[in-house]
Amino acid sequence: MRSLVVIAVALTAGIALAPASGIARAAQATDVAALERAWKDCVREAFTHQPLGQSKAGGQRNALDECQAQEDAYVQAVMDARAIDEEEARRGGRTITARAREWAASVAAYVVDPVSSWLTILRR
Repeated sequence: MRSLVVIAVALTAGIALAPASGIARAAQATDVAALERAWKDCVREAFTHQPLGQSKAGGQRNALDECQAQEDAYVQAVMDARAIDEEEARRGGRTITARAREWAASVAAYVVDPVSSWLTILRR
């Protein structure tokens, strides 16, 4: 019985430690953060090079215009991340980690618990 529990725990831990969607989401989150930093750095740099006699609002508009490509890349990455989140929500939000936990719970409920209770009865 203990070997069955050990196998169930090992399988669950193996699945939970390296979920494919989690790795992809971490990489995507890093990309979104990097794109945001690049866009903000571009805007700051472009704003510092604006003429001194220009109004603040005009300088901000010009800086944003100069960094339009970085802004577009950042916005596209955010929209892609939201689309992935919406797809997961549509599927019920069940990631591979959640499915592994559900499987382990079902193994415990249908196999381990009855067997352990039968063994307890036999020991008495």
